Amino acid sequence: MRFLCDVMLGKLAKYLRILGFDTIYIKSAVMLDRYRYENNPPVFFTKRRVQKSSYSNCIYINSNSTIDQLKEIKNIIEPYIDKNATVKRCIRCNSPLNVVKKDDIEGLVPEFIFHTNDIFRFCPLCNKVYWEGSHIEHMGKWVKEIIG
Repeated sequence: MRFLCDVMLGKLAKYLRILGFDTIYIKSAVMLDRYRYENNPPVFFTKRRVQKSSYSNCIYINSNSTIDQLKEIKNIIEPYIDKNATVKRCIRCNSPLNVVKKDDIEGLVPEFIFHTNDIFRFCPLCNKVYWEGSHIEHMGKWVKEIIG
């Protein structure tokens, strides 16, 4: 399942990526034209009512809180959530992450992180390194809150 999030929903896009969804963040309604005529166009989440009528597969988001936004779309995303796909996409650019050898990222992360973690993921497009820090526990709590 693919999603589009408008400029008002950048944090929602990041959370959907954390959940493993291919989520494109669009800064302009003009970008919708790229997806409008696909056989299976992505679901478009927006806070702008004007854009709702111009894209057929559009969901208007009411809430300002990201957790509440996720609750609003729970029925849409829940059937597609794959627990094995979580934290497998770059939250910055949406690219799939690669598992890398620990020795390959030495010097790219703080020394403490390097010595206290064994599994690292790397974004080949924006060169960001990810690891399972204390934030994973926090994310687990909100995932359980959203999907039960």
